[in-house]
Amino acid sequence: MTRYLQIPFVDKGRTFQGADCYGLVKLYFKNELNINIPETNITAEQPNRIMINYLNEISKNWEEIQHPETNCVIALAMHENHPKLVTHFAVMINDKKVLHTLRKINAHIVDVDNIQIKPFIKGYFRWKGDKQWH
Repeated sequence: MTRYLQIPFVDKGRTFQGADCYGLVKLYFKNELNINIPETNITAEQPNRIMINYLNEISKNWEEIQHPETNCVIALAMHENHPKLVTHFAVMINDKKVLHTLRKINAHIVDVDNIQIKPFIKGYFRWKGDKQWH
């Protein structure tokens, strides 16, 4: 797990040299689970389209679950101007710990009950799509 720690935040980044929140989720799924999840069109710069894109992508590839579990993705609403819209993703690395990155904060692990995470959680999602995205 240490190879993910301190990956610098890079907007639209998808590598170990730099990743945004979704890029970090993609790296984790590819390297830990051998699953290539699809790219997303969800960006904080498009707040009016976020929820539509989010719901379309969620219904195709993810199933909502009631409680966090290892390898699920957490959808969070963390944009101060759009507090109800999902704009951030993180991954559960076990049943209590979350791997994520934020602007100005490199990739790190926090407890799912941490005040940095818990108040912003909009849902937990388990991958149900194919192992490989084509």
